[in-house]
Amino acid sequence: MKKHPATAVRPSARATRNSLCATALGLFAHNALAQDGVTLYGLIDEFAQYVNTGNGYTAALGSSGQWGSRFGLKGKEDLGGGQTLSFALENGFNPTDGTLATKRSLFDRQAWVGLSGGWGQLRVGRQNSPLFNDQGGQDAFGGVTQASAMDNLTVFTFRTSNTVSYVTPEFAGLQAGIYVGFGDAGGLRSAGSSQQFDVTYAHGPFATFVAGQWLKNSEGSATDRTIMAGASYAIGRVTIFGGYSDMKWPDLALNAYTVGLSAKYQFNVNSAVSLGYATLHDRTSQGDNADQIGLMYEYDLSKTTNFYGALSFLRNRNQASYTLAGAANPGLPLAYPGADARGVQIGIVHRF
Repeated sequence: MKKHPATAVRPSARATRNSLCATALGLFAHNALAQDGVTLYGLIDEFAQYVNTGNGYTAALGSSGQWGSRFGLKGKEDLGGGQTLSFALENGFNPTDGTLATKRSLFDRQAWVGLSGGWGQLRVGRQNSPLFNDQGGQDAFGGVTQASAMDNLTVFTFRTSNTVSYVTPEFAGLQAGIYVGFGDAGGLRSAGSSQQFDVTYAHGPFATFVAGQWLKNSEGSATDRTIMAGASYAIGRVTIFGGYSDMKWPDLALNAYTVGLSAKYQFNVNSAVSLGYATLHDRTSQGDNADQIGLMYEYDLSKTTNFYGALSFLRNRNQASYTLAGAANPGLPLAYPGADARGVQIGIVHRF
């Protein structure tokens, strides 16, 4: 019931002061956000799939099929003299059940601070690896969805912690980056330490890159290595992609290379279809080879929402155990080593 003005209770002086303080803090926070350019952003990717991994078809829900579901904060501050301070804090999560993508890790995707200017950019913290940043340049699927054979048949580390990186300014379409990770306990040769690089070039309809990663395993006893390269060329509505990945991971007893060819046809600004094939050749005596063909359709419902559908068939040889994965999910496990995997995936992505 609404109180009459004559009988309304007046707030105490303390309550009034608290209210004024809260208002002041709110205004300060608002002004700080506006001044420093801090942005809250995110992406939700959910999909349904119907997949056979060697023991009949199974229907399931999943997340992060085309893009990893995330939310984060990013911001920058103009320091004057052409220098800019920036940062990113990014969390991965599973919208199907609300859990963290990585247990006991709040900002598992990115947590770095950086300084940039006409001389390039320097970053310190947990960062995306250059292979992760560049993988979209090696196939028509952008290195994502279960249709991407180059993604499913390539092994590398997505992100490294305790990393210092330097990226040069772009010069006539050419740019390069160097990443040095100091491992879990410090040191250039300790467990978890890493060395990475990439060189990218884009001019007109042509683009290409090469990237490499050397990573000490968790015991510091072996170095896992991946080299990746890709190129693309646009001809009207069609873009042709070629990709190559070379992997030597003693940790996984893996010594193999993957080669892929794909194409993307843009019907209009809202829809496109991609088709691709890739094959993995195992250099070891086991001969655990694999290959995959994939088809994907994308439709942009708006500037922030899109649908995608993927159709895939992955053939494993001998004891190979590659799965139909996605941007940030491992895919359904195989019924047994060497089983083939096939299925359909339909998903929706919303950005905010």
